[in-house]
Amino acid sequence: MCILEGFGGVGKSRIANEVIRRADFPAIRVVTPEGGLGWEDLLILIATELDEIGEREISDRSDGDLQAGLLAFLRKKCLVVLDNIESLLDQETGLPPTPLRELVSQISQRTPGDGRLLLVTSQSLPSGRWMDDSVIHTVYPPTESQGSDILDNLLSMRGLQEEIPPEKRTDVIRWLGGNPRALEIFVTCLADDPLEDLIQLGSEAWEVRDQIVAPTLVRQLEERLARRSLEHLEVSTKVLLQMLSVYRTPFRQDAIGRLSRIIEDPHTAQQLLSKRFFLSRSARWFSLNPIVREIARSQAAKEPRRLRMAHTQAAEHFMRHFRDQKSTAPFLSNGASFVEARYHLLKIEKGEEFEAIAANYRSQLLENYKNITRIPEESEAAQQLISVLMAALAGSDRGYSNLRYLLARLLMKRNRGDDGLLAFRQVTYATRSPSQSGAWLLRLDLSARFEGYSAAESVARQAIAALHQSHSWIFYRKLALLAFNSGKVRDSLRILDEALQEVPPSSQRIPIYSLGAYVLTRENRGSEAVDLLLKGYQSATKGALPYSWRLFEQALFLAGGRNDSIALTNVKKAVKQNSANQEYLTLCEVVEMQSSGQWEEAAKAADASLASSQDEKYPTLAAQGAFSWMCCGEPRRASAALAGIALPHNSATWWLRAMLALCSGANESYVEYMHHCLGRPLTESEADDKKFWIKCWDEIPDGLEPYPAFYFPRLPSGLTGLSGDVVRLAEKPSPLEFELMSQVGLPRGAEVAGQDELRLDAPSIFREPARQGVTNTFIFRDASVPSITVKGEENMRDKYEVEQAAAVGPNSKAKDVTIQKFQGGSSEVADLQRLAGELADLRRAMRAASADDDDPERDIAVAAVSQAATAAGQGDEGKALQHLASAGRWAWDMANSIGASLAAAVLKTQLGL
Repeated sequence: MCILEGFGGVGKSRIANEVIRRADFPAIRVVTPEGGLGWEDLLILIATELDEIGEREISDRSDGDLQAGLLAFLRKKCLVVLDNIESLLDQETGLPPTPLRELVSQISQRTPGDGRLLLVTSQSLPSGRWMDDSVIHTVYPPTESQGSDILDNLLSMRGLQEEIPPEKRTDVIRWLGGNPRALEIFVTCLADDPLEDLIQLGSEAWEVRDQIVAPTLVRQLEERLARRSLEHLEVSTKVLLQMLSVYRTPFRQDAIGRLSRIIEDPHTAQQLLSKRFFLSRSARWFSLNPIVREIARSQAAKEPRRLRMAHTQAAEHFMRHFRDQKSTAPFLSNGASFVEARYHLLKIEKGEEFEAIAANYRSQLLENYKNITRIPEESEAAQQLISVLMAALAGSDRGYSNLRYLLARLLMKRNRGDDGLLAFRQVTYATRSPSQSGAWLLRLDLSARFEGYSAAESVARQAIAALHQSHSWIFYRKLALLAFNSGKVRDSLRILDEALQEVPPSSQRIPIYSLGAYVLTRENRGSEAVDLLLKGYQSATKGALPYSWRLFEQALFLAGGRNDSIALTNVKKAVKQNSANQEYLTLCEVVEMQSSGQWEEAAKAADASLASSQDEKYPTLAAQGAFSWMCCGEPRRASAALAGIALPHNSATWWLRAMLALCSGANESYVEYMHHCLGRPLTESEADDKKFWIKCWDEIPDGLEPYPAFYFPRLPSGLTGLSGDVVRLAEKPSPLEFELMSQVGLPRGAEVAGQDELRLDAPSIFREPARQGVTNTFIFRDASVPSITVKGEENMRDKYEVEQAAAVGPNSKAKDVTIQKFQGGSSEVADLQRLAGELADLRRAMRAASADDDDPERDIAVAAVSQAATAAGQGDEGKALQHLASAGRWAWDMANSIGASLAAAVLKTQLGL
């Protein structure tokens, strides 16, 4: 394989065309259109081009496997040129589609084989193993001498030699960066405007013409020159240009000829476009200058009637093959017209006409698209795929479960009209055949939405029976939550109890216990919720299951927030019996002290325990110690308590960071931390609101995610300035909904550092120090709101932000570990070796979860995580991040479910979640 790269306009496509012209063996060039084209569509275009030159390795395949057909063709002496390949690149990773990378790898490994693949791109491709055996050739602009020859030739062709003095020609070439396409447009403009006027269009570039001109500056100048030249077009020429601008790929003369019914003398207009270098020809194919095409299309878009007319004419041009009732041509003979007809028909909202055409080629389409699993990022691409799948899958309710599941997800993402019902129908059909768990989960959701809880329970039990046992906990938990949200509390608890009987002892039971506590707390049965969590904790620790600490922490905060002395005693007893970790017991004591108002004692106890620990510092204990110091009016000691601690990423810890920043006078940091806490930027009024810190604390989310008041339920009077402590419990309404909120201002210790950019005003004096013991406590009861929240398997310690830490998590140890700090987007994470370990755990979990799934997307995800684990273990940061960028959302979900916090944090950043 060869990659031909270079900036736009330097002549890459001309080189490719010349190579094809000189070839004495089969050679084709396919231009990759923009606007929603997938690899499967490109295979159709390739097959059509090969069919036109009599090469039928693809179109004659009985199995319809176009990818295999292309590979077979490339075994003989041939050339396939894929131009404008940047249209296919992933927006996040910059990589070509996975099937293309696999094809390249297969070509490089074959023996023998003389076929060649040439990729032409204006965007450099990221390196990787898939291109290890490839040759990369960069096309640079011509030298000044070559540029002089090009300019002289262009001037001679137009009879404009006298317009540029010889002594200025070198300046012009430098001004335009020697770009041949820019020189063409410049000479076109020179026929209408003098040189001095044109120089004014790019005077800033003219002033620095002796320096190396940036390609972006050349493109800007090229666009200005093109716009100037377009001003001189006659009406018919302008209309023709706009009508042709909607074509994404090169077109033939008949596409122009058919416009004679709506444009005056299109032949003359065509000649004028060619004379201005706006329209070029290669063999039988015409194409527009890409800069001019972009401008013309934007102009047409300002006139909706004309734009619709242009797409209508283009659609009619491509549909003519399919309206010929006598035609017996196979599908791939007109495959390119099929792809382009779809594009233009959808542009004019005539999807039904396309689906009628596509219905005639169901078997071919299903074979070609059967391996697609990912939803396109672009809405236009998604819409085109919906149209294809709707037509291909119509008329049958069996088979192709993966495609039906994909179509259902596409419809849910589009979410218009009856898309939900259409998705429900497709995912129901999908689960009639062996299907992946995702299809069953979507069907379960939609069944509850359209048919009610009873039908949803039936679906869940069908899924449990059909899928591997490792998936059962997901459906039990989902069904219990649906029952709870439907007001069927007894059913919810019954299902959870059944789950604990049926799910084998493993970490999969942990989210079952957590959800059970959530339901019990919502029913104002907090003591029972604590007992259930402790039962789960004891069972998990006896079985040496990972992540058992989640249940202990949830029980502790649930008991501490309610100042339930009996429950707190039970938590401490369970910790003593089931864990040798002294910091767990210290955390219990700290929460107990906080509940009785002993903030300084709580802070000192946390500090002492952390200082004596020989293992990695316990993040939850450090967070509670820092909060306690803050409540004592000691923000500096609070910040010191968190130094070097790997805190998780959730709204509670972001709120704590925000409070420490506010109390230290770092108000802009406070605003930024609150941004992370809320998951959105603060509004101007929120940033200026002196009460916003407590409003955020007071907010209880509707969903099952962590929130500040669950981990920090009690605010002492010394922090708020109120006459008593404030306690916020989720099952009770806010104590600040009355007159108390009007009495709250900045937290104690907040002060302005004297910088203009700090928004909040400081109080004039400190409030009285926190009292040891509680006199007044503001609590209001209401059993209608839940008091414990978990999101999936996430809680306070699910995601870690590591700052030069050698180990993360309870009981972690690090000896002789090399800390390697690397940047993963906006999150900074550390220790590649720890990441490698977590990725290895994640890979095993993913393999177990997908053991009975025939889902190519999950196979790809497992492979990506495996490769990332290997790269991280070898210390190769770049490759580790590159592989994780293609692992997908399921990998991130699994990382959270098994508590692989560092892996989850890196995946979240690399996937842009």
